[in-house]
Amino acid sequence: MADKKGFDLANLLKDVPKLDTADGREQIEYIDIGQIESDPGNFYNLVQLEELASNIAVVGLQQPLRVRTSETDPEKVVVVSGHRRQAALKLLIKEGREDLREVPCIREHVTGSAALQELRLIYGNSDTRVLSSAELAKQAERVEMLLYQLKEEGFEFPGRMRDHVAQACKISAPKLSRLKVIRENLIPEYMILFEKDKLPEQTAYALARLPGDFQLRIFTALSDKIPRGDKVEKVLSKYNEGWR
Repeated sequence: MADKKGFDLANLLKDVPKLDTADGREQIEYIDIGQIESDPGNFYNLVQLEELASNIAVVGLQQPLRVRTSETDPEKVVVVSGHRRQAALKLLIKEGREDLREVPCIREHVTGSAALQELRLIYGNSDTRVLSSAELAKQAERVEMLLYQLKEEGFEFPGRMRDHVAQACKISAPKLSRLKVIRENLIPEYMILFEKDKLPEQTAYALARLPGDFQLRIFTALSDKIPRGDKVEKVLSKYNEGWR
């Protein structure tokens, strides 16, 4: 564990994830799908479930779920990694594939603080997922909160917090800044579209730099049309020049 002299994020998170098993190797156990709960804090979109379900129906589940014991019910487990696989399995079982009810899982035993464990898993997921801009924005928000929580636990962060968040999310600092502007300033009407991956990042960033009431005027005027990013950039330029 890092001491208070400094915080090396890459070194701290390089072993993602580590399981506290008796012989150091991962152990697979089969758990009934009814005993597996989704993590309410999961912010990744569950997309292309039918396609994944079709694949599992033909070749089976190729990668076990990662789970942890539920804090409220020791008889149940909570998904740490594999929410899409869990959802796809539920679809297949609903269609009658009872042979898939017993799900291969790897149970993770928490070592270190909960914040550190979650940060490690996010760091690991960033290599295995193709995230939308909206998911990256939510991920960055969560990572920032976790890093500040670790700071309260005694870790020290040399340099800017923004750089540590960018490193954990494996994105550039400028992109992280753009996503933060979108997350903090985009009006709800456009945020819904952004989270559904219907509003491009360039457009969302340009809109988010306009006042909320002006964003709403654009949204109302265009009705169900999505403005192009270059067009909104021109509007933003004119607005900054004083045009209304």
